[in-house]
Formats: sequence, structure tokens, C-alpha cells
Amino acid sequence: MGTSIKRSIGIRVACAIIGVLLFSVVTTVNIIRIQDTQDASGQARNVLDHAQAAETAHYKWAANLSNALYAGTEFTGSMDHTGCVLGKWLYSELGMENTTLEQLRAEIEPLHRQLHESASTALSLLATDPAQAQAYYQETIQANLTTLVGKLDDVIALGTALNEASTEEMNSTIMLMQGITAV
Repeated sequence: MGTSIKRSIGIRVACAIIGVLLFSVVTTVNIIRIQDTQDASGQARNVLDHAQAAETAHYKWAANLSNALYAGTEFTGSMDHTGCVLGKWLYSELGMENTTLEQLRAEIEPLHRQLHESASTALSLLATDPAQAQAYYQETIQANLTTLVGKLDDVIALGTALNEASTEEMNSTIMLMQGITAV
């Protein structure tokens, strides 16, 4: 009987140790998942912030150019496509591997470069033919701005979806951890 009590206690101790180890491994894996999800959510918020700031900045840029062409004010916007909010984002390391986002960035880059370069054309035309400069602004620059903003809206929609997916994953991981802890 003495051996069966020792054996019974040994089995219980081994089961307790295995249970604690298993719980520790599952908890560690879930904490790592939460950290990864937080990183992904932060990256998605970063994409959202940059895209929204870029939209606002380019509407202001276009308004500034419009004022220069129609009201004779000085154009203070940038013709350098790498120096604005969007340019800095486009040419930076995003830190997020997403093929759809990379495709959107590839589509945005030439539109964005062309938009900034078109300011130079419009201002050159303004010196010789204000009506032609205004027509160029209406037909070319406004069309390019609309297309660019449409692409930025796609980036915002993608960033929102990625952020929501990260939040869902984090919530499910937390619920899983709560369930495991209760068991």
C-alpha cells in the first residue's frame, strides 16, 4: 500500500507540474500573440494617420495653388513630391508587409509626383496665359487630385480594416486566455 500512495502522489505531482508548464506555455504564446497584434494595430493606425494627413495636406496644397492661379496670391506649396507628408510616407520604410498596401503605394507614387510637378507647369502658364493656367488646373490638376484622394481613401479603408482585424484578434486572444485561466 505504501508504494501505491507514493505512486499516486507522484502521478498527481507530475500532473500538476505538467499542468503548470502547459498553462505557462499557453499563456506565453498568447502574450506574444497580443504583442504582435498590438504591433499590427499600431502599424495600421500609422497608415491611417498618414493617409488622412496626406489627404488634408493635398487639399490645402490644391487650394493654395488655386489661390495663386485665380487670386494672384503667392504659391507657398511644395513642388517637391518627396518633402510633403505623403512623400515622406511613400518613401519611408512602412514596417508593414501587406501586398494590397504596397500596390496602392505603387499606384499613388506616380500620381503624387505628377501632381506636385504640375504646379510648376501651371505657374509657368500663369506667367504667359492665365486662362490656360486655370484651365490646366481645372482639367489636369483637379483630376489628378481626385484620383490621388481616391487612392488615399482606399488606403484609409484598408488601414481601417486592418485595425479592426487586429482588434478582433486581440479580443479573441484575451477571451481565450480568460477561458484557459478559468479552467
